[in-house]
Amino acid sequence: MQSIFLALCAALVAGVAMVPAAGAVDWIEVGADAQAKYYIDADSIKVDGENVSVLKRAVFTQVLTDTLEGKSATFKETVGTVEIDCERRINRVTQIDMIGENGELAWSSGPMTKRLWEDVRPNTHAEATVEIVCARSKKS
Repeated sequence: MQSIFLALCAALVAGVAMVPAAGAVDWIEVGADAQAKYYIDADSIKVDGENVSVLKRAVFTQVLTDTLEGKSATFKETVGTVEIDCERRINRVTQIDMIGENGELAWSSGPMTKRLWEDVRPNTHAEATVEIVCARSKKS
């Protein structure tokens, strides 16, 4: 039940795939792997003290299904809020939404508290995310 959900959270912060939905959002591709493509919304970057947050999207190569809170959720992409500590090069997911094949919200974690920070691994979409987000947040 929680295995896919935890893997998705880990993927968002560790360099797992995400892709943008249709719309006027300025999605920038930050990486891809066999499972997905990953994107960040450059317009969503927000500085909050020492941390920076950004919306990150993963678009998967196939439809996934997981059971969350006793209900089955089928989704093709995820959109999550990733919080980054630029100085320490660590990150964490603070919210994740699972989006169905037709753009409908399949499931949402809502705001998550007390999430553990994770190191940003080299040569991953997470590292590309940190590089872009931290550079842009310094310009603000």
